[in-house]
Amino acid sequence: MFALTLLTAAFTFPAPIIMQATQPAAAAGTAVKSPPPTAEELEKRVAELFESLTQKYSKMNAPSTEELERMQADVTAQADAAIADLDLSALDAVQFAALEPVLALSPKGRTAALQVLGARAAAPTLDGFRAAVQAAGYSMQSGDMTQAAEALLTHPALLEGLGTSEGAMAFDVIADAPVETLQKHAATLERLASAFSGGAPATTLASAESYLRTAYAVLPKERVDAIRGDVLAALDSRLASASGREKKMLERVRRTLDGAAARGELLGFPCPKLRCEWVMRTDGSSPWTSIEDLKGKVVVLDFWATWCGPCVSSFPEIAALRADYPTDKVEIVGITSLQGMVAHQKRDPVECQGDAAKEQAELMTFMKDMGITWTIAITKEDVFNPDFGIRGIPFVAILDTEGKVAKVGIHPAAKDEIRKAIDELLAKAAK
Repeated sequence: MFALTLLTAAFTFPAPIIMQATQPAAAAGTAVKSPPPTAEELEKRVAELFESLTQKYSKMNAPSTEELERMQADVTAQADAAIADLDLSALDAVQFAALEPVLALSPKGRTAALQVLGARAAAPTLDGFRAAVQAAGYSMQSGDMTQAAEALLTHPALLEGLGTSEGAMAFDVIADAPVETLQKHAATLERLASAFSGGAPATTLASAESYLRTAYAVLPKERVDAIRGDVLAALDSRLASASGREKKMLERVRRTLDGAAARGELLGFPCPKLRCEWVMRTDGSSPWTSIEDLKGKVVVLDFWATWCGPCVSSFPEIAALRADYPTDKVEIVGITSLQGMVAHQKRDPVECQGDAAKEQAELMTFMKDMGITWTIAITKEDVFNPDFGIRGIPFVAILDTEGKVAKVGIHPAAKDEIRKAIDELLAKAAK
């Protein structure tokens, strides 16, 4: 089960970006080639590859580092083989989206995709913007947020593109860019506020949190506060007539925009309220009852859930962190919320819907099975906490010794970044 979780984590990729198909035209004077596989055929190819890999590795239990390295090499080799017969330049946007899960596993494929999409993104059109968004997805996987954000912020069709379904991903990319990159485009970011009108598509309104997070980083707070008020008014207008899934999505966005992160009151501010209903260590002790009790320590908050493959696969990093810092100086807390089930790794999952005591007992079993050496807390607030602007887990936030938020949005695997932050905060407290 543990290996299957890691395999699932390795296959994590952004949701496919479905775009309008634009069939590439054949160059004049060239021979007509066989058409590439259809999107449906590519989806079938992807599904067959994932099924094969899952069957091959699902029975591995607690694989060693060497076994994981061999598995990763095999996954990459099979992904390369799955696209070896394809001319990526012949694929339209929908075909690219269908193939994206395999390209995400193939460094060669990502490089080739970036070359093709980069050339298409040069077009100052809506199709060019869509290609730029797709290219940004591959750039994100390599960690190159600066180039991806620059390509989007300078694209001639940016404002028009924000009214499409791809606009939401564009904001996600832009929001993760370095502040110095965003500062160069402050005027552009201010103009983008006009995209969030009452008549904006629901997908655009759903991306408002990412936009406001970006705007607070580079624009005067008073100006962004005013923009936030306009966005809330647009959401309320849309909610008045919304129903079904759209209504639920917009209500979630509304709650997020009421949170500390969207107000620009997270970093450097006291930790938002976390009502801890259950606090436990593997030995059965409950060392504290409130996050406020931890003032005087640097506190690492790791937001997670048992069903989250990347969360579980990061446990070795969290364990190493716990081992390397004294408990009287640094507290590490795994923050989760009631999920209605516990996805055990070494036994069958257990449904616990509506039974908090059962879920707490199963979570204790999970902690012992997985050798968790840090404190776990169940909060009344959802693990996708709107005050912290959390839309994906794992998500690490770090509090200083005064209980103020010093860092947010770090992945547990970014061990050097986390340790640097802890060391700096401890040194500051010692002065």
